[in-house]
Amino acid sequence: MTGRNSTALQSEIFDPKSAIDGSLCQPDPSKSCGACCGLYNWQNHSRPVLIPLLERSTSLFFSLGRNPDQFRKAYADEAPPPNPKLLETIYNCEFLGFLDEKKKRVGCLLHPSVNDGRDLRDHCFYGKETCSAHYCPSYTQLTKAERASVRLSIDDWYLYGLVITDIDLVKEFFHQVETRLGDSLKEEGLKNRKVRDALREFFFLKETWQFSSGQGRLGKYYFSHSEYQIARIEYGKRWQIQPSRFDKILLTLESEFQTPEDILVAESIIEGKIVNFLTAYEG
Repeated sequence: MTGRNSTALQSEIFDPKSAIDGSLCQPDPSKSCGACCGLYNWQNHSRPVLIPLLERSTSLFFSLGRNPDQFRKAYADEAPPPNPKLLETIYNCEFLGFLDEKKKRVGCLLHPSVNDGRDLRDHCFYGKETCSAHYCPSYTQLTKAERASVRLSIDDWYLYGLVITDIDLVKEFFHQVETRLGDSLKEEGLKNRKVRDALREFFFLKETWQFSSGQGRLGKYYFSHSEYQIARIEYGKRWQIQPSRFDKILLTLESEFQTPEDILVAESIIEGKIVNFLTAYEG
C-alpha cells in the first residue's frame, strides 16, 4: 500500500477495547469479516482471487487521497478481469479493502476509523445508515459459545469470514461434539491452545476440502441464473444408500461425490477431525 501518512495508519489500527463479546465484524486485530459487503459473492471467491481484488481497491483508494468520487471513477475505468457474481441481487461493494499494512483485516475503506473520524459511507451503494445498522444472522443464530469457538480458533480474515457466516457448519460441529461429550462445550475449554488448533483444523476444511464442487456454491447453497437453492446429496437416488451421519457438514463443505467410496473417505476425514478435537478437549 502506498500514499499513507502516519495519521491514516494510526487510525486503521483496531482498538481491542471495542472487541466486545458480540463483535463479529471486527473482533480483534488479527482478523475481520467482509461477507456482508459481498466479499464472497463471486463465482470464484478463492483466496488467490480475492487478495488481488482487495489490494487493488485499497491501493487505489489511498493513492487518490481517500477521495470516494475519484476512486469510483478510477475503479470503473480500471475494471479487473471478469468474475461473475454468485447472486446478482447482492451488491459487491467496491469500497471493501485491507485496513492494515499486514493485510490481516478487511473492511470498509469509508469507515470513520480509516478516515481520521470522517464517515464517508454515504458515498457507497447502501449508505451510512444501512451499513452501520446491519447485523448478519450469525449475531442472533449462533450462541455465545459458538461465536467464541470461531473467534478464538481462527486468526485469518479469509477463513474467519467463511466460517463465522456458515451457521450450519458451526452448529453441526457443536451438535456432533456435544452429543459425544454428553455435555455442552465450555468456553473455558476453548482457551486451551491444543483445543483451538484442533478446532481450526476442522474449520480449515472450508478452504481445503478435496470433494468441493468448486464454483457456483457457497456453503450449502448453489447459485444458478441469479437464483439460489439449498443443495442436496442424492444418496438414495444415486447409490441406494442412507444419508451420511455428517450430511449437514458435507453440504456446508460444498461436497460433490462420484462414488459411495468417496463418501466413506469424506466421513473418515471429518471423523478424524472431530476425534482430534475431543482428544484435545478432554485431555
